[in-house]
Amino acid sequence: MKNKRATLINIFAALITLGVQMFISFWLSPFVVGKLGEEAYGFINLANNFVSYASLVSVAINSMASRYISVEYNSGNNEKAKSYFCSVFIANCFLYGLILIVSILFVWKLEYIVNITAALVFQVKLTFLLSFVNMGTSLIGTVYTAAAFTTGEMHYNSIVQIISNVIKSILIFSLFFFLPAKVYYLSLATLIAGLVTLWGNYKVTKKLFVDFDIDKSYFDFSKLKVLLKSGFWVLISNISNLLLNGLDLLFSNWFISSAIMGRLSLAKQIPLALSNALGVFSNIFSSALTKVFASDDNNKLVDEANSQLKILTMFFTVPYAGIIVFGYDFLKLWLSDTSYTGTQFVEIYFLMILVLLDIIISTYMYSIHSIFIAIDKVRIYSVVMLVSSIISIATTLILLKCTGLGVYAIAGTSTVILGFTHGVIVPAYAAKLLHRPIWTFWKTEFGSWVSLAVICVVFSVVKNFMAFQNWISFFINIMIAGLIGYILEFILIFSKQEKKEIISIIKLKLIRK
Repeated sequence: MKNKRATLINIFAALITLGVQMFISFWLSPFVVGKLGEEAYGFINLANNFVSYASLVSVAINSMASRYISVEYNSGNNEKAKSYFCSVFIANCFLYGLILIVSILFVWKLEYIVNITAALVFQVKLTFLLSFVNMGTSLIGTVYTAAAFTTGEMHYNSIVQIISNVIKSILIFSLFFFLPAKVYYLSLATLIAGLVTLWGNYKVTKKLFVDFDIDKSYFDFSKLKVLLKSGFWVLISNISNLLLNGLDLLFSNWFISSAIMGRLSLAKQIPLALSNALGVFSNIFSSALTKVFASDDNNKLVDEANSQLKILTMFFTVPYAGIIVFGYDFLKLWLSDTSYTGTQFVEIYFLMILVLLDIIISTYMYSIHSIFIAIDKVRIYSVVMLVSSIISIATTLILLKCTGLGVYAIAGTSTVILGFTHGVIVPAYAAKLLHRPIWTFWKTEFGSWVSLAVICVVFSVVKNFMAFQNWISFFINIMIAGLIGYILEFILIFSKQEKKEIISIIKLKLIRK
């Protein structure tokens, strides 16, 4: 009960973060597209993709850092936890120096790697450079997120993210409103917001880890070797995810056009805002699973993972169904000031749904992914994902060469392959590792998909009685549909006992207030 209460508190904080992120994606994307055009806008997200490529060099160390710090800290081994903490920070500073040198050389020759309109070369180069500098800021600050993870106080990180996102929004609006539009404004604002995040997480660490300071005497290369050994397979997994989802804009730029790249980038904004929120939930759930793992009880681990799957389904299925059913109407209002034709609106809608399906598949197995990290068994999972990603890339290239599917081949192939891998293979393997029947997680996952189908059908029926002339009518109708959806989700997903527990937690919070 205590575990669930802490998880729910962290989730409510994460939901606020989700709301802020959705608001930013909601008003920011058409605002920037209107100022820059879809081609220039596409380069902003392409820069972020390249940053994700570069950040892979740090994954092997950082992916398991919070896990090891948490296990040692919660086992009472504070000195070992401090050693991991300091070793990771010092290693990240060294990596940042290397990445910065390579990124400067890369940006210098960028126009020979990516197709860039001549008039945008300088702006795009500066955008990439600022993005790489911001990556370094995030890298150095990674270790400062471990305190909230270790203590289960993830809502502190959510508060920092909210403040950072608000500052980022104000900066972007101010730069575009008061100065001539430039591509690099978004990267500049993101860098400043990243510095705010670094400072905020540092303060959180000082609050939660009172006696944890960066001390070079605690640096231990053997600790890094432990992290590298465990994190290597997480690195392989991240490379797989990059091959599955991170090359779409680059392929669009290389094989189709920078304009289509911009259109795909726009179609990804709302789904990716949900994906970012999903990442926040992942940290919360991974923290909870790691604590349960320390109790050495597989039954509790399975129960916790299934509970987390249900919570993810509860919170995310309604927005997913809303995008599927009301997404086209949303796009017509959202991009009303652009020059897109009806055919282009349909294209953006279908691309958005293809990207969304990818995220839905990941959502309904996200806590299962955290199991592999919690029990430190990521090798086979990573190999399976790598094979899937190679098949996905090969299939995409064949479809681009031999068919006229174009951008749909880029956006859709990974969704199909990821669906089978994440939906069928991964849950079965997780169940096997926990010595449970292979259908242990399939049942909960299947229930999630059934609930999505039910909510979509209900929303489709309700939509027949709605009209979307303007934003006011749209939001009123969406709020009504959302309320109906969440009531249905609560009824469909949770057992009778789980409903009682959740209601008692909410009542307890209200009484305390």
